Amino acid sequence: MATDSNLKSEYHDVHEVCKVGWDNFLAQACLDLDYYHRAQHTAQEVETADEQDRILHTIDKINRQVNLIAGYEIRNRHILKVGPLGQPDINEDKACEQHTGVLMSLMALNGGYHELSNGFKWGNLIQGSNLLEVWRDRENNLRFSRLGWNQFLLDPSLGSGDLSDCDNILTGQWISADKAKMLVPSRTSEVDKINPLLTGDRWEFLGNPYLNNKAGKRLFEQWWRRVTEFVPTVISRVSGQEISLKEFADKFYRGDERYARRQVDETRLPDDSPALSLYTKPVNQIKLTIFLDDEFLWDGVNPLKLADYNFVWLKGDWCPESPRSELKLQSFVRRLRDPQRAFNRRINQIYDIIEAHIQDLRVVRSKYLLNPEDAYKSGQGVVLQANEDMPDEMPLRDLLAQEGAPDVPPGLFAALEATDKAETEATGLNQEILGSDDKDIPGIVHSYRTGAALTGQAGLFDSRWDSERRLGQILIQLVQLNYPEAKIYQLINEMPVPGFYKRDLAKYDCMPMEGLLTDSQQQLFYMELKALRMQFPDEAGLIPLSEVVKYSPTPFKSALLQIIQRGEQMRQQQMQQAQQAQKRQEALQEALTASETAQSEERRAQAFENQTSAALDRVNTMAKIQELQDKPMRERAKLALEAQKLEIMNRSKNSE
Repeated sequence: MATDSNLKSEYHDVHEVCKVGWDNFLAQACLDLDYYHRAQHTAQEVETADEQDRILHTIDKINRQVNLIAGYEIRNRHILKVGPLGQPDINEDKACEQHTGVLMSLMALNGGYHELSNGFKWGNLIQGSNLLEVWRDRENNLRFSRLGWNQFLLDPSLGSGDLSDCDNILTGQWISADKAKMLVPSRTSEVDKINPLLTGDRWEFLGNPYLNNKAGKRLFEQWWRRVTEFVPTVISRVSGQEISLKEFADKFYRGDERYARRQVDETRLPDDSPALSLYTKPVNQIKLTIFLDDEFLWDGVNPLKLADYNFVWLKGDWCPESPRSELKLQSFVRRLRDPQRAFNRRINQIYDIIEAHIQDLRVVRSKYLLNPEDAYKSGQGVVLQANEDMPDEMPLRDLLAQEGAPDVPPGLFAALEATDKAETEATGLNQEILGSDDKDIPGIVHSYRTGAALTGQAGLFDSRWDSERRLGQILIQLVQLNYPEAKIYQLINEMPVPGFYKRDLAKYDCMPMEGLLTDSQQQLFYMELKALRMQFPDEAGLIPLSEVVKYSPTPFKSALLQIIQRGEQMRQQQMQQAQQAQKRQEALQEALTASETAQSEERRAQAFENQTSAALDRVNTMAKIQELQDKPMRERAKLALEAQKLEIMNRSKNSE
């Protein structure tokens, strides 16, 4: 086990390596910050101007571009929510919903989105590098803090933006003694025994406390490092499940690891092959060592129990394969420095020429002036009084000779305009998006050009979202490790479902993603309801308007909700009445149809009966005719006439 002195010596070595690896970048990051703060002239230029009694002018063009992109990010900020991957089951889907509610509460209550926006502005845009730290306060709440470019050092061999291959992270801050006791409560008594430092030589760009640390600030340093431990692990050859030997022994053999090893060797499958195997598994851990004023204070594993860093890196343009540290990481401001410097030089040259007209060359015979100081005045209405010793024959114009300064060359203004344009275009923006274009163009064209200009900065926003997604993954794991069920219920008013604490939930089942920014989960649900109604207008009636208004952020909505609910009830009653009337109409129609069908059947039966009766009558008539064939002609004619009448009657009945 490493002693305190060994840890301190090792820390000093690691710090020296990291500092040398990042020194050139830190110097450039300091210049980037100076340019944003309008300190855009070198010390030599300022000293020369002071000797010549000149004023160096700074017409800043950097702030407006940085603030434009930072403002766009704030205006288009999205929330961090959790969505399922693939086809999850009901528990996993519900677990994602609950984690979304927890993340929304954490980010909204503790200023997570504000810190992300600050990290984007000062890290991606200005300084080139910031860290967002997640830490736990004394009430077991997860909080957020931003570390600036000069408050931390990363492993110089870093190659991945998610810090997955970063072996060391070093942080340094000047804090109060009370805060040091809060951050390390187990070492409260030792804090007062350590003498405060006067300077922090290891953190050159961090600065030193004022007045030789008269306020008693403490240099609080943290050394986070990734270490790998090899843990004996039992694996099942049937299911592939793994468990550490210690857990295996505690669970089945009362902690006897020696007996557990023997059982692993002796357990066999029916075919006499081994059922279990024992191997050494590499397990990553994050260890933390804390130093206060260059004295050892604490050492142990990550206090938040996470097997990863509690940090998210917010960075500018990152090219890890570049061999020069000052070039492989650059902020947005870096590309603006040269055009801004050229613009300032042209501005100061023009002002110098203009000032030369006011302070042009004068030759004065001061002994003949009553008040020699008047010769240094400029402007209108200056009167020079000659004294009595001036010879009468001496012309007054001999008292003062003035030489005019040359005019400003027109080409200088053209060069200034070209420099101004180049300074804007160097970042991929245009004059229109900055609101400084006087061209008369349609609004749709202006909107298209503005969108195209911001599209050129997509890499910045993509890097920012990647950092937010990484933050979401860290928060899901930290919530699972540090928030009990009672805490979850306090945040979302629901008990966590069985899949909420699943160990690999954030790796295989759920993924942080963007959502509409709202103040609460209720408002997010309201936005999604509106989107569903708009996307599926034919099915909008399935989502009642009262349900949409219930989740809306409209204040004093109870009266409006009552009106809508009454209207929905009246509409429902009208629909029920209409349905009942329609049912009655359908029943009446069915009855009429049945009646008509019955009448038709009756008519058909009557017609059949009539046809049968007519046929019988014809048979009888023909029989009678046959019987009377031998009767006289007159009788036969009479019978034929009667038969014809019967035939006509039968036809008329059939036609009815």
